[in-house]
Amino acid sequence: MKYSVRKLEEKDWRIFYEIRLRALQTDPSVFGSNHERESKLSEVEWRSQLDDPNSAVFVVFDEHRPVGMTGVAVDRDDPSRKTALLWGSWLEPDARGKGISKLFYEARIGWARQQPGVERIIVSHRESNVASKFANQKFGFVPTHTTEKLWNDGITEDEFHYELILKK
Repeated sequence: MKYSVRKLEEKDWRIFYEIRLRALQTDPSVFGSNHERESKLSEVEWRSQLDDPNSAVFVVFDEHRPVGMTGVAVDRDDPSRKTALLWGSWLEPDARGKGISKLFYEARIGWARQQPGVERIIVSHRESNVASKFANQKFGFVPTHTTEKLWNDGITEDEFHYELILKK
C-alpha cells in the first residue's frame, strides 16, 4: 500500500462529498456535524468549501482510493487572522494505526505556515477520542484548556483544546 495526501480543489467536490459523508456515518460521535445535515448540502455548497482560500481539505489516498480526510482553516472567530484550526480528521478503520496521521499533520501545518500572519494552530477533540489526543501531542500541540460540550450524539463530554505555536 502506498499512501499519498493531496489538497482537494473545487473540481474534486465529489471526492470530498463521498469521504465526508462516509466519515460522518462511520464515526458520528467525533464530529461537530452530522450525516443528516451534510447529506442535504448542494453541489454548490460542497464546491464552495473547497474554493475558499482561507481553508484547505486534504484527502489521503491508498493508491487511488480515498481512505481519509482532514481540514484546516484560518479561524473565522479570530479577527487578527493569526489562528488556524484543524478540523474533520478521519481515517477508514482499516487504515488506522499505520502512521498515516503524519501525512495529515505535515499537510495542515505546512498549509498554515504558508498563510500570511498565521502564528498558531488550534485543535480540539472529545475526551474519549484518545487517538486524537496522542496524535496532537506527538506533533507538538500542547494542552491549553478543557471545556464541557454537548456532542451531536446527545452525550455531554469534555472537549480538550490544544495549540501549536508556529516558528516561521
